[in-house]
Amino acid sequence: MKATLRNNKIVVEFEIGDYDKDLMDFLELLEISNKSQATEEEIENLSEEIKRDWWNRNKERFIK
Repeated sequence: MKATLRNNKIVVEFEIGDYDKDLMDFLELLEISNKSQATEEEIENLSEEIKRDWWNRNKERFIK
């Protein structure tokens, strides 16, 4: 993998078979978060809602 700085951008190059899905997901998250107009409080509230909904759907798998 090689990363270079070109015209105020970081360019990352790697062989097709060598990519890491977690890294790609992280880079996509960075891109999306840079475009977001949500406040930190709104993001925290959304996160809590997602966790609460997930737990309500899945708690029976963990508590028997």
